[in-house]
Amino acid sequence: MRAFARERRWDHTTTTLSVRTLTVLLRWIGAEMPIREADIRALRPLRRNLDKGTGNRAIAFLAAHDLLVPDPTTTASELWVTTHVDQYPDHFATEIHAWVQAMRGQGRRRRKPRSWKLIRNHLYAVRPLLNTWSTRHRSLRDVTEDQILDGVRQVTGSASYHRLLGLRSIFGILKAERILPSDPTRAVTNSRAVPLPTPLRDDQLRGLIERAEDPRAQLIVALVAVHALNVEEIRSLRMDLLDNHAGTLTVVRPRGRTRILYLDDLTQTLIGRWLRHRHAMWPASPNPHLLISSYGAHAANTPPQAALTITTTFRRLGLQSHRVRSDRILHEATTTEDPILLIRLFGITVPTAMHYLHAAHPAPIVRR
Repeated sequence: MRAFARERRWDHTTTTLSVRTLTVLLRWIGAEMPIREADIRALRPLRRNLDKGTGNRAIAFLAAHDLLVPDPTTTASELWVTTHVDQYPDHFATEIHAWVQAMRGQGRRRRKPRSWKLIRNHLYAVRPLLNTWSTRHRSLRDVTEDQILDGVRQVTGSASYHRLLGLRSIFGILKAERILPSDPTRAVTNSRAVPLPTPLRDDQLRGLIERAEDPRAQLIVALVAVHALNVEEIRSLRMDLLDNHAGTLTVVRPRGRTRILYLDDLTQTLIGRWLRHRHAMWPASPNPHLLISSYGAHAANTPPQAALTITTTFRRLGLQSHRVRSDRILHEATTTEDPILLIRLFGITVPTAMHYLHAAHPAPIVRR
């Protein structure tokens, strides 16, 4: 392990903690058989000074020597869904499990598999209602249209809209799966007014990058404030898609689509500063993502930067990342009336481009 640490230029404290972690593991489990990754993670709450990064370094060492049994690949959204569904009484849990399986394309009717993130969003929106109904009813078939309407009206705005979407998904699919005799959400309507984007104040944006606390935070702010990347696009950035000579960075988007960023001088400077910092901190990290942390630098599954780190970066500046991104697109929309320019510059869809153009160039009021 010490030789492994020297090759990766870990500092003395990191090396000592990693050796200590390995020592505890071998005393506890032995070295005759490969060690389960779950056993290593189970040590964290039991050992002082054992954080995620230290555990990941032990995992990386064992994986390099074929002494690791990796955990099954489970996303955070999948784990959240299965954990919360299992908390319901048996009669409710069985029905919700059937909805989850159908959403994943494993129901009696053939459907396109939906992502665990979408399933989590639906379940999160309706969870307060399911918690209440599970104490009053033995089955979702006992839920009435009036209860659906009351549940949707408990919240307002976007929360009400997403709650009804989740309820329609659950009851509609269970009706199609012949688990429920009817769908009580069919007659419930709830329109949502989509607000036009509004610009941020000058004092909120002044010196935004300089106020960020470290090279990683400064680069994150620039990628949003200059290039209007969203959180998932920032997480997907990879080292091998950065071309310093051409001054471009390719962004991998959902469904295999890509977007090429043509880097300005400021962004190139911030990328260079971050890469020097990254190399000084984790010179031998195998993680292919551009942005990493101490947790993912030597993790065996090479995870991307956590979304929470990105949102927290803006929260510390008193802003939200999606508001900064929206302000950037809106600013560009004020200089043009061509939706094609916005689509090419930011990789957005036609309806989104038109939405920003309507906000930037409102139609004049005609007086009679």
